[in-house]
Amino acid sequence: MHHDLEVLDETRSIRSDRSSFCLDEDDRRYLEALKGRDYVVTKNTRNPLGLFSVVAFILQQVIGTGIFRTPWTAIHASESVGTTLLFWLFGAVTAMAGTVLYIEFGLTLPRHIIDGQEEPVVRNGGDLNYVHYLLKRPKFLVLSFYAINYIFLASSAANALSFGDDVVGGQGTDRGALRDAAARGIAILAVTFPCFLHAFTRRGGILLNNVFVVVKVAILCTFPIMAICVLCGVADTNHAAENLNPKHSFANARSDVDSYTQGILAVFYAYSGYNQANYVLCEIEKPRRNFKRGIIYAVGTICVLYMLVNLSYMVVVSKEQQLNSSDIALQFLTNIMGQKHAERLLAGFTTISTLGNIIGMTYTASKVKQEIAKEGIIPFAKFFGENRVLFANWRRKHRSEDPEPTPLGALFLHWLFAVILILLTWAAKPASAYRILVNLYVYLMDIVPSFIMAIGMLYLRFFTRWSTKSLMPSWLSILAAFIYALANGFPLVAIWIPPTHTSTDVYDLIPGFPWYMTGTLSWTLLACGVVYWIGFRYVLPRYGARKGKEFLVEREPVFRMQDGERVQWHEIVLQSWVVKTEPEKSSGYVLNDF
Repeated sequence: MHHDLEVLDETRSIRSDRSSFCLDEDDRRYLEALKGRDYVVTKNTRNPLGLFSVVAFILQQVIGTGIFRTPWTAIHASESVGTTLLFWLFGAVTAMAGTVLYIEFGLTLPRHIIDGQEEPVVRNGGDLNYVHYLLKRPKFLVLSFYAINYIFLASSAANALSFGDDVVGGQGTDRGALRDAAARGIAILAVTFPCFLHAFTRRGGILLNNVFVVVKVAILCTFPIMAICVLCGVADTNHAAENLNPKHSFANARSDVDSYTQGILAVFYAYSGYNQANYVLCEIEKPRRNFKRGIIYAVGTICVLYMLVNLSYMVVVSKEQQLNSSDIALQFLTNIMGQKHAERLLAGFTTISTLGNIIGMTYTASKVKQEIAKEGIIPFAKFFGENRVLFANWRRKHRSEDPEPTPLGALFLHWLFAVILILLTWAAKPASAYRILVNLYVYLMDIVPSFIMAIGMLYLRFFTRWSTKSLMPSWLSILAAFIYALANGFPLVAIWIPPTHTSTDVYDLIPGFPWYMTGTLSWTLLACGVVYWIGFRYVLPRYGARKGKEFLVEREPVFRMQDGERVQWHEIVLQSWVVKTEPEKSSGYVLNDF
């Protein structure tokens, strides 16, 4: 492991709450901790992510199948072209508000005492860190929520099922059980390949992710180009005058809250994923500059592309066709090039988008699961929380330089729960299983944390001295938090409002399942998190060797200067059960660096 002892360009490193010491001592402690059973240690990459890769990971996660499938949900939820476009505009405004909050939290937390001064240094984990900072008590509750819900739902299973469905084809027909089983088999392969790729080669996975993003953006750009061609008379399917006329675009719109809730949830899912860079902040080169620029560039690109694509749908597809068709993107292509070519082309578009989404999410989600493991809240924390080299002996024997370690345990955890979810939803059609998992992920891992972050930011701004810590202008932070709280608070509550009409087209999103299923399953999983917390917090300390003890986590992050910015170079985490009478250390579980 001589790569762990490589000589660094920097002359000093600083450890939180400790005096400065040479990096040779840091490396020695790092190698010693690797051998300890109670230690979880991680070291930062030698090849940080550049600006393009930061933008690519965000675009990769956001641009999936949502832009192709969500328009159908949105138009059926509103039955109005104008209201549908307002859904997408509202989603864009919400994404921009969320961008402001994620930039502010990402560059302000966590905070460390370094050479006697409080200073923020970026950390992987994203909203896990921010929600944990806002809700420090009850102890372990937030971590238990993420241990259950993030590990369970952020697994790429939904997109893998969509990928398998697209490859097998015929999902809009009464497809047999054998073809459904084949779709699930392909879904398992779709989650296996990215996990193995990222486990075997970090740089290879990032390169493939970047290539997919370029292709996906090019695909989306073809829709506005085709719409412009239609406006120029290339095809006789111009419906811009009727769809975009303000006198007609809002006619006969729905007025029931439940339908609007379904539409907003679907649009939020299409925009979700702009927080991906927060998950890998430690790995970004010059994070304080490239992170901020990357997320702004990516979200700006997404908002413009999404609005242009939806305007293109309105130009080419009439309102009646949108309401009567099963897929608006397919109808768009059919109107221009015919049914035969349209089906093949859309299948190619969606499979590329979905597979790319799985590749990107596998990388970023594994980093969050690694941070969860470092908190000691899940079993086998050392295995899931550390980096390792796959086929280490063979690769070092046949290569001139040591391969870069990857989060092997976290990737296995990601793969395992993806396969479990694919198999658990066997009773439902793959398309229905996809929609169930998407709704659960949006509600639990997007809406709930986002609402907490928005309310928390308002609290910090009005009742604490947060302005002395954050460089974000107060007015912008408060405005973004207010918009974000309203946007995420509405579906948080409205999902429980029962249907008030007899039409079932919106609810046919998940055929055969009741309207309250998303809310019920979501709160059931929340309750599972509470049960897990009770077990970890109150049951475990009453039995066996842990009796009369409490769990303590001590973090020892080591920093270095990189291009004028302080970054975390590696971290040693000690997890131990200590007697309750023993006083907690300053660097213990209740992190003073927050």
